Formats: sequence, C-alpha cells, structure tokens
Amino acid sequence: MKKMIALILALVLCSTMVAAVAETELKSFTLGMRMPTTIDQMQGQTQDNVTLVATTANGDLMVENASLTPEGNIEAYDKLIAAGVDGLIVIPAADTVLPRISQMCEEAEIPWAIYFRSILNEDIKAEVEASPYYLGNTYEDETLAGYTLVSKMGEAGCKNIILFSTALGDTTGEQREAGMNKACEEYGITVVSEFRAVSQASDAAQAVESVLTTHPEVDGIFISAGTLTYGILPALTSLLDQYGRDDVKITMIDFPEGMEEAFESGYMLAACGGHNVTDPMFAAALVVNAIQGTPLSDSPVSIRINQMVLENVEDVQNYFKYCESGVATYTSEEMQELFFKFVNPDLTIDQFIETAGSYTLDSLIERHKDIVE
Repeated sequence: MKKMIALILALVLCSTMVAAVAETELKSFTLGMRMPTTIDQMQGQTQDNVTLVATTANGDLMVENASLTPEGNIEAYDKLIAAGVDGLIVIPAADTVLPRISQMCEEAEIPWAIYFRSILNEDIKAEVEASPYYLGNTYEDETLAGYTLVSKMGEAGCKNIILFSTALGDTTGEQREAGMNKACEEYGITVVSEFRAVSQASDAAQAVESVLTTHPEVDGIFISAGTLTYGILPALTSLLDQYGRDDVKITMIDFPEGMEEAFESGYMLAACGGHNVTDPMFAAALVVNAIQGTPLSDSPVSIRINQMVLENVEDVQNYFKYCESGVATYTSEEMQELFFKFVNPDLTIDQFIETAGSYTLDSLIERHKDIVE
C-alpha cells in the first residue's frame, strides 16, 4: 500500500511539473540503463529513482539486464542503442570497455554519462572526454570507503580478515582495496584469503567455511561490494552462527538486505553506502538535460556523491525508511528546481554539483520528514 501511495504521489508530482513547463516543448525520449540479472530491494529502488528522472522530463526508461562484466557491458549497451534509446547511463565493468562504448554512442549520436565509477586510466580518460557525446561521471570516494571500514575493523581488534571483492580490473574494487590496504598497514591486519566476483551466496558461505577450517585465526570479513552477491550477508551470518564464531566481525560497502539482523547479532561493525539509490539519478539528469537541449556543462564533469556510514540498528532503520521505502530520493518537485535546467533556467553546474555533495541521510530525513511514514 505504501508503494502504491508513493507511486500515486509521484504521478501527481509529474503532472504538476508538466503543467508548470507547459510553455516549454519537451522532447519525448527513452533513456537506457543496464541493471543486474537479479534485482534486490536496493536495485529496485535505484531503477525506480531513475525511472522518475525520465518520466518527470517526459521520457521513459529502458532497462537491459546483464552481468557486470566487459562482455555484459558491451552486449547490454549495444542492445539498448539498437533499440533506439536517446541517451545512456553507463556503469563500466572496467575502463577497457569505455572506448568501445564511447564509439557506439558517437555512431548513434546520443549523449551518455557514467555512474558509480571514475575513469582511472589516463589515456582512456583523455580519449573518452574528447567525445562531444560524453557528459561526465558520478562517483564516490571509494578509497575512503575501504579505508574507513577496515580501520573500524582494526579499532575493534581484527588482525586476520577475508576479502570479498569485484573481479580484477574493476576500477571501483581497486580503489576500495587501496583504502583497505592502507588501513591494513596502519593496523597490522593481514588479508588471509580473497574471493572475487562470487555470484552465489552459497558459494560465498562455502568459501568462508573452508577458510575458517584452515585458518581459525580469521576474525573479520570485509565485503567490498555487498550487492555483487545476492543474499551474501544472511548466508555468512548463518554460517558464523553454525560455527559459533561470534568473534568474527563484518564490514561491508553497499546496503543489501540482512543488515539490521547482522547489527542486532553483533556481527556487523559498520556498513558504508547509501549512494547506490541516488548516484545514477545525477548521471541520468546530466543526460536528460542534454537530450532536452539544456546541457548543464559545456565539458565533461566529475561529480562526487556522498556515502553514508551506518553503525547501528537505528541507522539501518532510518536508511530503509527514507531511502528504500518506495519514495524517490528526490521527488519530481525537487528535481524541477535542483536537476533540470529546462525547468529552472538559473540552474548552474556548480549548484548541481553542490546538491550531489550535500546528500546525507540527515539531509534526506529533513527533506522528506513530511512525506515518509
């Protein structure tokens, strides 16, 4: 019922926006986006948020479900372009796929932007930014995220940890691990085993079971990409329960289901994320403004989105209440003022960047305290 009310509210707000800009000829369009093959609650909210960006601006969202691999990237965006989308938001599996994606968008003559990622390879970055169709990227300080969480493990006394991370070559994973390594050096922590691109929660649990058998000294698990493996958190806490290992502490980037229980049971020290549902909205807004003929910038921009750090059950409850309750992180009315230059002609790229940088759980609660039950 709550989601239905939120949907009705969104539709009413969309109608209000359309009426407010009736004098402006808004182009109808389709925005393309790749999503995982398995969608959890967070990813569903993310998709709903981007859908609202599109529909508020007289467009639609087309989604292609594919794995986050170089092959999955190329196949997904190729299909979307072939289907006739007018713009793309892209999450690259690695920098190496970007020249091909850029070429595809140039040939189709459509604007595109990156979300969740920065381009680390300087040669590829220069090549991509030279394209007139590339608008920029939205990203998080991934190195700081990895450092913050593993530092908390060090403060809790962890010395031997297991790493679950992305496949080698994933730029976000590399940055998170760079932060992890810095914290490990400062606190004398050893990474006993690492597992990459594990797609099944049962495989993750089996991997940890094997390590605990051979390395009983393990006292921590750092999950650098919690949404990479659906159900990983309940699977691991259940295993630790089975082995009576309540001394093993977990930190995690991303906010999948099972966090509240993990905090209540004492396994979880901290989780970092919250950007997931919001970051792609800003990338989508960059593309939508360009489609509607009011680009926010004449050159590619790089926009940092804040990440939240949750450290207790109350934090988790507030996050899910305000971020994944079915109400968009930014409503249609808020988008009119903060996202769309074709609605708010005075909007500047600096103001847009400031909005992204000021996103926090507290600011969201303040904005939506009267519309979230």
